[in-house]
Amino acid sequence: MTVTTKRSDATRQALLQAARAEFAEHGLSGARVDRIAEAAGVNKERIYGLFGSKDKLFDVIVVDTMREFIDVVQPLAESDPGEYVGKLFDYHRANPQLLRLLQWEALHRGAEAHDVNGWRAAHYERKFDYAQQTFADEPDPRLVLLALCGLANWTHAVPQVTRLLLGAAAEDTNATRDFMKRFARSALGHAAAERPRHVVNRLTGEQMTATEPPPAEDNDPVDRAAARLRAAQAAAETAREELAAALRAAHAEGAGANQLARQVAGTLSRPVVLKLLAD
Repeated sequence: MTVTTKRSDATRQALLQAARAEFAEHGLSGARVDRIAEAAGVNKERIYGLFGSKDKLFDVIVVDTMREFIDVVQPLAESDPGEYVGKLFDYHRANPQLLRLLQWEALHRGAEAHDVNGWRAAHYERKFDYAQQTFADEPDPRLVLLALCGLANWTHAVPQVTRLLLGAAAEDTNATRDFMKRFARSALGHAAAERPRHVVNRLTGEQMTATEPPPAEDNDPVDRAAARLRAAQAAAETAREELAAALRAAHAEGAGANQLARQVAGTLSRPVVLKLLAD
């Protein structure tokens, strides 16, 4: 790669970052090309030369932001509905620009979604394929996918409504996310794997809540194995959330992040621990 090419790529990336921030903040109509140019350190003519118009630049920004999103959030087919909703929730909480861009697009264009070289159409076709794989028994898997996205996104899309409904509880976003995950699993018949039962800790005598698999139908070995796997996944997720809560509590009481990372080495990686404590 030549020096000129590297410089050109760096300029394009600077433009994309500046434009993303501008469009997310001000929308398609309110964004100003001169502000984007100033933030990126280029002149306006360079922007028009690269993208043609402000509208076309907006289209590129939406696709660029969506590409970043799919690099982080695993496809629906690779996780259960609750886990998928949780990952969507966490992503949009930490990265609000994508939802803002989509909201601005809806405000200015209604149901018309502009595409760039067919990328968005192909992206949603893949999402539909994942939904069909995961919800093959549903009459219309696309509606299920739409409902899951709504569960994850609505809280972030209208934070004022969330505040009016939940009051001070709106501050506990982890509790909101966990409820959405349980709700998704329950609505789609995955809650049976998480049915609580009470057990007693033999060391402390304390009553605890555990999970048990649902009874397998017709003694089918596949049903039994699938039920055990769902129960194990649900138990692992619950244990992970309990560990995260314990880490946060210990950190709040003064335990160092590196100390906690060493304490759970082999269970959670150091970057994951640091991210949990930063959330």
